[in-house]
Amino acid sequence: MSEIVTIYEIHCFTAPEPGQEGESCSLLPWRNQPGLRGSDDGGRDYVLPEPYRTGTMEDGKPVVITDGGEPCSLMFHNERPLLIDSRQRKAYLLEPVKKIASYRQMLGMTLSDLALRLHVEPKLLYEWENLEREPDEETLSRIASSLGCKPSDLR
Repeated sequence: MSEIVTIYEIHCFTAPEPGQEGESCSLLPWRNQPGLRGSDDGGRDYVLPEPYRTGTMEDGKPVVITDGGEPCSLMFHNERPLLIDSRQRKAYLLEPVKKIASYRQMLGMTLSDLALRLHVEPKLLYEWENLEREPDEETLSRIASSLGCKPSDLR
């Protein structure tokens, strides 16, 4: 079974070296440090491809590792994390976890059932489920109520 991992989009605004500034991704949320200022997006859940899994580096920091225990790197590509396995010379564009769809399917509801319950077009619900658009907070609360969960479960 594939593992789910939270990946944070990091924005470094201020750094002692220009190469450290910009956008990156990490398995840890951003923490301001001396000389470094930035923020993260709060993290999103992604599906790791088989046989990759999370592990821990010697310094205690989390890392994605190969089945042989080799660490992989992460970078953003087309607004999504790219898992890079240097040993095998492969890269995988990670798929986000589609939480609305997962909850709906666990309840045995069709997309049309939920769209009807929410009084929205199925196309709009499809876009929310596939992370093409984000519902506003009020709509997210209505979706969560219809699925019997909390809005935070769907983020």
